[in-house]
Amino acid sequence: MTKKEKKSIANNKYYQKNKDRLAEKWKNDEVRKEKLKVYYQKNKEIILERAREWNRKNKEARKLIVERVKKAKIQTFWQVNAEKRNEH
Repeated sequence: MTKKEKKSIANNKYYQKNKDRLAEKWKNDEVRKEKLKVYYQKNKEIILERAREWNRKNKEARKLIVERVKKAKIQTFWQVNAEKRNEH
């Protein structure tokens, strides 16, 4: 095992152990947000192409995601009925 592979494994273990703490730290890190914004602007086409490729390969998964979003937006009959009653 090379030094690079060992380092990668160690970094992965560290991240898995501390991911909640790191996520909270990164969420409030303005410098990191700026760097990511620049990264996404520079690599917009590559990122979009990867997303298109993923969508092509995973049509069924994409359908499930879209259906979940639709179901989350749909209100139940009772919610809609209550809103109509409140309007009158």
